Amino acid sequence: MASKLTSILCIGALLLSGCQTTADKPSTTQPAWLTDTPSSDFMIYGVGYADSVGDMQNAKLAAQESARLALAKQLNVTISAHTTVSQSATEKSMQYHVDELISSRVPNILLQGVKIEDEFWHNNTAYALASFNRTEAIMQTELSINAVDEEIMQISLSDKSKSQRLKKAITLRTLAVKRQKLNDYLQMLQSPKLPLSKDLVSQLSLSEQVLNTLSFSIVADSSEHDNIRDIMASSLTSNGIQITANDADFELTFRVNWQQIVKSGTHYSIAESFMVIKEQGMEKAHFNDKVKAASSYAQTAKHNAMQKLADKLSLQLAQFIVYGGI
Repeated sequence: MASKLTSILCIGALLLSGCQTTADKPSTTQPAWLTDTPSSDFMIYGVGYADSVGDMQNAKLAAQESARLALAKQLNVTISAHTTVSQSATEKSMQYHVDELISSRVPNILLQGVKIEDEFWHNNTAYALASFNRTEAIMQTELSINAVDEEIMQISLSDKSKSQRLKKAITLRTLAVKRQKLNDYLQMLQSPKLPLSKDLVSQLSLSEQVLNTLSFSIVADSSEHDNIRDIMASSLTSNGIQITANDADFELTFRVNWQQIVKSGTHYSIAESFMVIKEQGMEKAHFNDKVKAASSYAQTAKHNAMQKLADKLSLQLAQFIVYGGI
């Protein structure tokens, strides 16, 4: 009995000592990933480290961030996954101006799903192992693109109202930019981009047509400014804005205050413009801007100032359309 009791006590002591797991103590065994970064067909790993300067927790956080950056470097991207949207339209078109604005509003896709798999502490240095399931990320991104494609196909541009068609065209352009950024992210994950189907191409082409056939008429505040009106019309046309005399979708009324200065043989032309956009007689937006141009010739300085004004107005018109002015 004494022998059996002794055995039971020994087993109990062993069990109790087993409860004091070594997980509560810093590991002294150097992990294999410290010298040999793991590799996998579907996982990406990154190892990072940071020296402690008195704060162990900060060193651990810095090591984790270092591991994430090491992982991202393997994808040849930054952690923010910054991408640019390629433009199918010419820079001299309303679609281009609109897509540029939308692109600045739609956030880039971030590198998501990075996990800290393991950590190690040795000689006042923190080490971290980060992992990223690339295959899972590719699948999720492809699903997101397919969902965007479904949204695009559900939008109809058959409304009789031009304003309604414009609103839906903007929604389509926003989805197109979102899809492009998802595709850029997919490529970043080292996977082929998903191509547009014929139906999607057709649908997006309709949205481009709505934007690029948008027309404006220009009305000067007085007959004295008819020549400025002609220069403005020419400049806007060169920027892809359709100008027409009759049955325009929107009317631009404007006045321009000019200052002509000559210094040391150089002509400076300063133009301050005041614009009002009207739809069916109703004021929809007000813009004003100021530009300056210089040249050896007075007329050239004035023309250059008007071109600058037209460039700014083109962007303002796109802002008016994108930000809900219609």
